[in-house]
Amino acid sequence: MPHSFASTQYYLGKNFDEDVGALNVIDSVHREVHEGHVFTAEHSANVANGNSLEILITTGTKQAHAAFSIAAGGQVTVYFFEATSKTAGTGITPRNHNRNKSDNTNVTVAHTPGGAGDGTAIVNGRLLPGGATQQTRIGATARSNLELILRPSTKYLLRVTNTSGSAIDINPVFVYYEE
Repeated sequence: MPHSFASTQYYLGKNFDEDVGALNVIDSVHREVHEGHVFTAEHSANVANGNSLEILITTGTKQAHAAFSIAAGGQVTVYFFEATSKTAGTGITPRNHNRNKSDNTNVTVAHTPGGAGDGTAIVNGRLLPGGATQQTRIGATARSNLELILRPSTKYLLRVTNTSGSAIDINPVFVYYEE
């Protein structure tokens, strides 16, 4: 007896498209969203020239697969440090990408941490262009295309320094999933 579309659908269940008979496939990060494992934490601030916006990220007992994007209203320099000794600042609540799931995560995120000791530089002075004059005034956004896999139980520091020549808005966004 020939193999029918209906019997294939029965064996493959939800992974099979009823309309066109194709196998449904999603990438692994998309699957993590569906499972409620992907979170976003972000903070925006107006930062004076020469000053920095800092974000402290403390991983839990699992690895965090992380990507960053940074938007700025002028030129900034970006640093990312591992094993910082900075201490907690003002908490930022990470939000789950699957709004049917809870916002519970083992990663803590805070802005304006205290203390000293940056840690080991992983990103050391990456420049986003822009400036304060009419000729150089431009906003910019940068996003890491590859994820960083952050060590469990480790503190990380993201620093974005305003080098534009005037006060600008800076918005770092931290997207991650735990595994």
